[in-house]
Amino acid sequence: MKESTSLTQLLRCPFCSGRLGRSRTELIDRKPGFDVLSCYCGHYPVVAGIPILKKGPIGTNQQTADQVIDSIKAGRYKEALLSMILPSPSSADFAPRWLQALPSFRGIGRVKALLGKPGQRRWKEHGVAYLTQLGDQIKGRELFDFYFCRSTGDARDPYGYFAFRFGQPRHLVALSLACLIRRPGKPVLDLACGFGHITRHLVNRAEGRPVIGLDRNFFMLYVAKKWLAPEAEYVCAQADSGLPFSDDSFSTVLCSDAFHVFPGKANCIRELKRLVGSDGSIILGTLRNALVEKHLNRYRTSLPPEGYEALVADIPHRLVANSDILARYLKKQGPSLEQPTETAHLTIEPWLSLVASHRQEVFQDYGRFKDWPHAEGRLDLNQLYKEEKRDGLGSIYLRRTFPSAWYEKEDGDCKQYEPETVSVSAAALNNLAQGNRSADVERLIEQFVVVGMPERYI
Repeated sequence: MKESTSLTQLLRCPFCSGRLGRSRTELIDRKPGFDVLSCYCGHYPVVAGIPILKKGPIGTNQQTADQVIDSIKAGRYKEALLSMILPSPSSADFAPRWLQALPSFRGIGRVKALLGKPGQRRWKEHGVAYLTQLGDQIKGRELFDFYFCRSTGDARDPYGYFAFRFGQPRHLVALSLACLIRRPGKPVLDLACGFGHITRHLVNRAEGRPVIGLDRNFFMLYVAKKWLAPEAEYVCAQADSGLPFSDDSFSTVLCSDAFHVFPGKANCIRELKRLVGSDGSIILGTLRNALVEKHLNRYRTSLPPEGYEALVADIPHRLVANSDILARYLKKQGPSLEQPTETAHLTIEPWLSLVASHRQEVFQDYGRFKDWPHAEGRLDLNQLYKEEKRDGLGSIYLRRTFPSAWYEKEDGDCKQYEPETVSVSAAALNNLAQGNRSADVERLIEQFVVVGMPERYI
């Protein structure tokens, strides 16, 4: 039976801790998904069903919360939505190529900005049409290309990270850690959920309890809500300051591949302890180890193993190497949390994961999966594989390719389990298209050549 707890019941203002309720101000032609929430200290817009609990500039072109609220009150819902999802690249990015190729000189920035204005206007017209007119015709991965490549110049690294995530080692570690969630008595929070890659799995793990994704980036939440994990609820707010929920609201908080870049780690951990109370669990997946490959610690926010453990010293916990979790995953097994990992082993591991809970039953060996977690969703070919040729019988020959050198450096451990080349028979392709998990499709799942994806992803 579906849990009756609503998102509004859980919400609290992150600044004054007051309850958030619908504003008494009547809206013109109130549209579902658009509203204004109020507390003791202010007002916050709800756009496309996502509360935006932030102060100061919140829009892509520095629009304030008050400006977005004014659009909602006036019934300009499209304007309010575009102010949150339409990127606003600099006009200099649209300067002619010959100008971009010139060496830098004094005043070249102003020249680029001036000559790039026509291109910027054309791009904005295209962006508005793309986001509002195509609607359901757009697929999730196309939005990654729009956001990272066509809107902000060359952003191949973040594009590759999000677009080709379903077979990544770090993604598999997160899937393994998600199996700790069993029969939760309260909602589940996906902190810094991004585009919702893991959120959609948490919906299945939550067994009818609400799943809430929180991130500071509204565009990512919008894509998660409409394309990747529409069954979940979402909140736009900072993840490492006051969190906008009441005490003891969640059975589990999972944060995957993000906590190590938070500047306010201590404050965030205090908030997570408040949210899970005495009977919940905190799962921090994929934390960069500051002792290993220091040149990759671009934000200088990672901690050494003892630093992460110090944050939860007052709670029973386990700090585990990602390589150990991944090794068990490849055997179709969940993590083993029965015993602490030796400190000497953790100091040389580039990626770590942390589980903290007062519930001792959390610290167990999670045994064998009933099914591969990466097979959840619509099965399709892993997007890292590119077709090289096709024979007369309809079989295709694929080669694993990396979208960038950075991706291979960060996620090259997939070479452990993904074959560099593979042939897929016509029969396997036919079974895959029809959703039949035949023996040949099962073998491809075991090789991570076939993975599960959201219905509207590709």
